[in-house]
Amino acid sequence: MREILEKDSSQDVQHQCELAIDQIEKGSGATDNLLKAYLNLNENSFDEVSAGEIARDFSLEDTDGNIWRLSDFKGKKNVVLIWVFADWCPVCHGEFHDLIEMQDEFKNQDTEVVTIEIHDTYRGRVMVGRELEPDYWFAEKSFQDTYTSQIQWRHLLDRAGSVGAMYGTDPMAFAVHAEYINRPATFIIDKKGKVRFSYIGTYWGDRPTIEETLEMIKTENYSFKHPQRLRHSVN
Repeated sequence: MREILEKDSSQDVQHQCELAIDQIEKGSGATDNLLKAYLNLNENSFDEVSAGEIARDFSLEDTDGNIWRLSDFKGKKNVVLIWVFADWCPVCHGEFHDLIEMQDEFKNQDTEVVTIEIHDTYRGRVMVGRELEPDYWFAEKSFQDTYTSQIQWRHLLDRAGSVGAMYGTDPMAFAVHAEYINRPATFIIDKKGKVRFSYIGTYWGDRPTIEETLEMIKTENYSFKHPQRLRHSVN
């Protein structure tokens, strides 16, 4: 693995090798919960949640192993679900920086924001700066310290993409960086548990910005069209 890291100049290969070496050295392999998630996948639950429907309840672990349940916020707060790609996604890190800057504004709107990643524990912790910080090609300086001190929202682990599939994100639709991943998606759920906004993107950045998401909640105007939206389905 180290030999490949030294000889292969591909940014993607170097990134994956760097994380794999760290994961092996720490003994942070695939968890039993990952296997359980794949074994419990039920294609009958795969669907697309549309605006106007009641949100499907679910519970997921966060990067500290604590359970987060959607139903805990019914009658109390709006909820924004934001699916992200992975730690190697510059668009996702851009959204994280926006969330850090605006998380108090979301709180002022009685809104709980969570980010969701279709990965196991180690990779999810990499995303929020809790493991090794790789040498990212798009980052001029470290953001690990900023993340660990300023991220106040919960980052959830959607192992096997079970919740993503239940909401219609179609996690096996296409590949980026030689890895199967979920479409980026944003859902806004009101205090009554109704989905007010449902948007499944088709490529990086193809969804409302964090600013636009906050503005929809403030104005209760949930109409949005991305100027470069591609086809919904990828064949």
